[in-house]
Amino acid sequence: MEAVELVEKIATKQEVKTQLLKVLEAFQNLDYHSLNDLLDDDAYYEDLKKPSFIYRQKEIFSKFDKIGDTYLNISTNICTGCLCSEPVFVFTGNRSGHKYAIYIEFTQGEITDIYRCTEQSDWFDTDMPF
Repeated sequence: MEAVELVEKIATKQEVKTQLLKVLEAFQNLDYHSLNDLLDDDAYYEDLKKPSFIYRQKEIFSKFDKIGDTYLNISTNICTGCLCSEPVFVFTGNRSGHKYAIYIEFTQGEITDIYRCTEQSDWFDTDMPF
């Protein structure tokens, strides 16, 4: 399934679809500033307050940058681990080929959490200091 098709399937409100597409674009562009602007200030992501989550993304994006990636290609897959068959967005480094997958959780049609799918990610599983 294409990423845009998955967005259409999982986001029910037009404004949430627009927000989700912008969030995905921020991940693709390794742009933690945009990600910070798009996410809810009062929310927790990966059980972290937003500033800590953004800092984590900055560190991950920096790792991609250090190995020569300037952009992340996006695809989708199905989690075969803890999410048991839920769809995830998979970002792949344009030069390294390393993968970073995220699951986006919705509650009452709104984005309420974003977290890494370790099953569909590689390279970062033991590399993060958190």
